[in-house]
Amino acid sequence: MEPRVETTYLLDFYGALLTPKRREMLRMRYEEDMSLSEIGAQMGISRQAVSDGMLAARKKLEEYEAKLGLVRRYLAITAEAEAGLRALDGGNIDEARRCLTNIMRIER
Repeated sequence: MEPRVETTYLLDFYGALLTPKRREMLRMRYEEDMSLSEIGAQMGISRQAVSDGMLAARKKLEEYEAKLGLVRRYLAITAEAEAGLRALDGGNIDEARRCLTNIMRIER
């Protein structure tokens, strides 16, 4: 997965666990597409402080994902649901059933 997309998922799932300042840095970078200099100017800190804060925030998000796996689980369930819908559209009931079984396995 592209790092930018992965970071957005991590921020969606675990952003509330970050400090407000770090969460805001990531939000400005990934949701508003601001440069590090722009974020620093907006927050009244140096570009280097923004870079350091974002690195620390990203590391925390990766730690949360390693322990909880919510993004990985979400993506797996979504992929199986999409495959199940495609199978139903194609009239393949057995494949759709297999996808639903996989979703139940992931949920356990």
